[in-house]
Amino acid sequence: MKKLLLITGLVFTSSAIAQDQIATSLCSFVAQDNRNQVRKVLSDNKLNMRNIYSGIRCNNESLLQLAIRNDALDTGTFIVKQMPAKVLAESGYDGWASENGFADSPLVNIIKTRLGE
Repeated sequence: MKKLLLITGLVFTSSAIAQDQIATSLCSFVAQDNRNQVRKVLSDNKLNMRNIYSGIRCNNESLLQLAIRNDALDTGTFIVKQMPAKVLAESGYDGWASENGFADSPLVNIIKTRLGE
């Protein structure tokens, strides 16, 4: 029984480490505006942006906030296209962008366009 618990613990630990590495990679590639690498990480790990988006934080910001902050237009546009409009609407990116000096960001305009504003 102890061996089973130990093995289960190792699986969960390695899974958490792998998830951390994926999140770190995604944050890094978004900040670098490297859309191709973001797509590769998602594809290699059989992940879907809409399923993991809410669980990833980069310096306490969402991937899209990170993209706006780093002028990562290509990667940010990719994220906007992958996310349901409802999620974008509920996130309040317009208010966040205004409060943080990014109201004129082209990515904020892309979000507004996606939401039909």
